Amino acid sequence: MRISVAIFLSAAFMLIASACGYLSNAVSGTITYDGDPEIPTGAVLTVQVRDVSYQDAASTLIASQTIESPERFPIDFSVPYERGDIDSRATYGLQIRITLDGRLIYINDTAFEVLTRGNPKRGVDVWVVAVGGG
Repeated sequence: MRISVAIFLSAAFMLIASACGYLSNAVSGTITYDGDPEIPTGAVLTVQVRDVSYQDAASTLIASQTIESPERFPIDFSVPYERGDIDSRATYGLQIRITLDGRLIYINDTAFEVLTRGNPKRGVDVWVVAVGGG
C-alpha cells in the first residue's frame, strides 16, 4: 500500500511540475520595448537560442520560435529545445528579431545569456530597440 501511495504522489508531483514548466525544456520570458507598444500589422517575431561560446566564430542555432503578427509589447515567448543539444560548459544567448516584409524593425542590442553558467531559462526579460526608426 505504501508503495502505491508513493508512486501516486511521485506521479502527481511530476504532472504538476510539468504543468508549471519546472521540467520543461524551454527558455521563456518576456520581450519589452521602451516606446510605443503597438507593433505594425504583419510583423514576424523570431526568438532564437544560440550557442555563443566562441567569440571568433559564428553562433550556432540551438532552437527557435516564430510568432506571426505579434500585436503589442510586452510579448511572452517560450522556445523549446532538446536537452541533448545543451552542453553545460557552453554559453547560450538569445537573439530577438522582429521583421516587417523582410525588413528588420526591432532587435536586441544587448546580450542575454541563458541556460548555463548560472543563467536562467525562465523569467528572462529581454529588451529590444527599434532599427531605422521602426
